[in-house]
Amino acid sequence: MYKVIIVQLAVTIFITAISLLISGTVLAYSALLGGLISVVPNSYFAFHAFRYQGARNAQNVVKSFIRGELGKIIITVVLFALGFTLITSLNELALILGFTLIHFTGVVMSGFISYSPTQNKT
Repeated sequence: MYKVIIVQLAVTIFITAISLLISGTVLAYSALLGGLISVVPNSYFAFHAFRYQGARNAQNVVKSFIRGELGKIIITVVLFALGFTLITSLNELALILGFTLIHFTGVVMSGFISYSPTQNKT
């Protein structure tokens, strides 16, 4: 999961740089904020969801996933609310597109990464 977060951060930086070159600072920081609104809650989820492993910890695994997912949803809503209310010159479309792109980057990357606990880490 942490590899997914690294890729999400890299894509966030990339779209921010492209936005800065194409249209300027408002579009760039709006896209950056959208990407961070996706990455920060995902990081919280990853920290909680993958804290425990194994059949003996099954109850802790379920609790961690629920705590991580609920926290992720709450953090996402709070960050969107703060972004829309506190930032006066914001490109709302760029913020939402940045969030969506980074969210789907995580979904796609999750399909390419093996989470097997027995995988060779060389």
